Formats: sequence, structure tokens, C-alpha cells
Amino acid sequence: MVAEKLRPIDLVSMSQTSRQLRDATRLSAEVHERRQRAIQVQFVWNALTARRPGIADRFAALLAPGVLQSLAPNIDCLTGAQQEDVVGLVEGVDDPAERLLALGGLRAGMTGLAPALHQRLVSLADQFEAPSHRAWALVGLGAGVGRLAPPLQQRLVDIAVQLAEPTDRAWALRGLGPGVAGLAPPLQQRLIVLTEQLADPLDRDAALRGLGPGVAGLAPPLQQRLVDIAEGLADPLDRAWALAGLGAGIAGLVPALQQRLVNITEKLEQPAHRARALSGLGAGMAVLAPTLQQRLVDITEKLEQPAHRLSALAGFGAGVAGVAPALQQRLVDITEKLEQPAHRAQALAGLGAGVAGVAPALQQRLVNITEKLEQPAHRAWALAGFGAGVAGVAPALQERLLDITEKLEEPAYRLAALEGLGAGVAGVAPALQQRLADLADSLAMPADRARAFAAMLPRRRDEQRE
Repeated sequence: MVAEKLRPIDLVSMSQTSRQLRDATRLSAEVHERRQRAIQVQFVWNALTARRPGIADRFAALLAPGVLQSLAPNIDCLTGAQQEDVVGLVEGVDDPAERLLALGGLRAGMTGLAPALHQRLVSLADQFEAPSHRAWALVGLGAGVGRLAPPLQQRLVDIAVQLAEPTDRAWALRGLGPGVAGLAPPLQQRLIVLTEQLADPLDRDAALRGLGPGVAGLAPPLQQRLVDIAEGLADPLDRAWALAGLGAGIAGLVPALQQRLVNITEKLEQPAHRARALSGLGAGMAVLAPTLQQRLVDITEKLEQPAHRLSALAGFGAGVAGVAPALQQRLVDITEKLEQPAHRAQALAGLGAGVAGVAPALQQRLVNITEKLEQPAHRAWALAGFGAGVAGVAPALQERLLDITEKLEEPAYRLAALEGLGAGVAGVAPALQQRLADLADSLAMPADRARAFAAMLPRRRDEQRE
């Protein structure tokens, strides 16, 4: 149907005048969800760009830390004029380093922009004089490279290949990696060759960490070559870092390669190295065979140092939602047994993302752990971890999490909690949504207020997994 092909922002404007589209939003849950997302984004946009006394540039709030990053995935919910405002804002930043930061903020929004704006951003990346700046520009733009027009894909890969310094090439690969699945096979091949040519293990590690999330879109022979690179690193610490990098894409590997990554992890002699590998592998454990899930939890339990267990737990993240209840219980048990409150808070910051997918009794235990943390900084840390997962817990638990947030007196801690919980705002009751908005509006500093409101922007499922 026509409505399903429209951008979210078009659904808003056209459903106001078209009876057919108004009816469509009632009939199609997907269309209704997209329309509601656009309405929510427009609400936040208006809050961010509202004229306020003493603030000359009403778009200045968009350059506050984290705001563009939150706005970018919802860029298709902005009107054409609003998108032009965003790109023009980035182009108008004078300082190259600050322009890089702004460009990086649009990382997740490239594909939602109009094609003419794609061209302008790629040109912006190409115009940086310093090679290191061009490399970092690819870190900003690379995630969306797979959905750009072929000539623009070619230009971005050419920028990477033409960088003379290996470290710059490594960072370029790290930037392009998440979008590698959408490239034509010859361009994928060029990036793998570029990775294999990196002599320094640290550079290879940086490249693998970038390519890991996109590994699912590679042909099995190219996947095999990346695993070979990781396994061939002589230093165990380098191998651990490489495993953590590839772990982001373990879900997309063929089963034999998944098995190899778990085998390599088990063979690491130093507990710290196994913990480092788990910090990346854990997030994808939901799609692994039950026997491999079991082995990852076994490795975690056998880590004796609390800091090592913590590193592993924090890495599981949303992946915990997809494992068997018995394994979920074991991970919560490990969390409860951490003696240091700071360690429990950090573990919650990781496991909280998967809270929606665990049994109600385990949800209750995770909230209990949060409430029992005495230090406000620790509570804020834990709350920030729940993120979009808060939408999947019982209303009574949602209310308790918001109660904890409201009791945080220090603005920095309240902001940290709001930046986490805001991701789940669409899944809580209207009364709780209002309380979150009131908390955001109560922050005195404009930049803090902007970040809190930006955190309430809708997030897509792929973002939430990350």
C-alpha cells in the first residue's frame, strides 16, 4: 500500500489531510508505529530548537554532546527543510576537529537523508586537509556506506585506500566496517585486503573491531579470512581484542566460525584476556547454539577476579534476553555476588539492556539490586544501562526505576539516568512519559536539557541491540 512506502514525516503531514491515510494508520500497525515515531521526533525537535531567552542561535542545542547522535537514526522523521538545517549546521562548523565531531554525530542517519545531502556530506569528508581527519570522517560516515549510491560508496572506499599511514587506514576501516555488508563484493574484497596488509597488530585490531558488526553481510570465504586474521595474531592480548571486535558480528557468522571463536576464547590462558574476548562475544550469544551459550557462561563463572567477571557481564548486554532461563539466572547470580557496589552497578549497566527478555522474577531481582545501591553515582550508572529494555518490564518496576531517578539530586547523575531510560520512553505509560519529560525540562543547563530530550528520541531495534 502507498502508506507503507512513505517516510514517517510524510505520514504525519498527509494523514492530516487524507482520509485514506488516516484509515491506513488504524489498519496497519507498522504504519501507525512509524507515524507515531515521527510525531515523537517532531516533539523533541521543537523542544530542542525552541527559542529561549538569552540563546541567540536556536539550533545551538543540536551541537550539544550526544544530541546529533540521538537525532540521526530518526533523520527520516524530519522535513526536508529540517534536514537541510542539520546538514548546513555541520557544514558551518569552522574548526575541523569540531566539524568532525558533528559529522560523526550523523553516523546513524546517513541513509535517511535525501540523496543530495549524501553527496554534500561525502564531499565534506573529502575536503578535510589532514589525512587523519579524512580517516575520522569515515568513522563518522562509514556506518551508512552500504546504502549510498555506488559512486559515493566508491569515493569513500577510495579515501580509505589512499590514506598513506597504516593507522589512518585502520581507523578508516573501523568506520566503514559496520556498513560493509551493503557494499558490492569487489569493494568488500578491497577492504579485507587492506586489513590483511596492516602489519601492526593494534591496527589490525582496530580494523577488526570495525568490520565485526558487518561481518554477517560478507561471503563465507571473506568471513573466514577475518577469523584467520584474528587467530593468527601472536600476542594473546591482541587476539582477545580481535575476538571482542569480531564478537559484534558473531550472529552472522556461519556456525563453524562461531565455534572457532569460542574455541579461541577458551584457549586464552590469561583470565583477563578471556574476559576481554567475552566483552565482545557476549552481545551475540542469543543466536548461538545452546552448547556455545553454555560454554560462554561457563567461562564467565570460572573467572576468579571480580573485575574480570564484570567485564564479561557488561559485554552480554541485550544478548542475555536470548539465552535459556537457566543461563539468565546464572548471570544474575554472578551479578548479585559481586561484592563491590561499583561492580554491581557496572554489571547492571550491561545486563540492563536485556532486562525485557528475562523472566519477571529476574527483572525484579535486577531492580532490587539497583535500589540497594547506596551511592547516587552507582544508581545512575545502573539506571543508564536499562535503556530501551525498560519498556519491557512490568509497569510497577518501571515506576520504581523512575522513582529512583527522581531522587537523584545531582544534575549529572539525573542526566545519566535520563539518557538511559529515555530510550524506552515510548513503551511506558503516558503518566511516566510525562514525568520523564518533566525531569528533562527541570535540568538548568541548556546542554543537559538538550541531551535529556534527545535521549527520548525513538530508537530502532538494531540500535537497541548495540
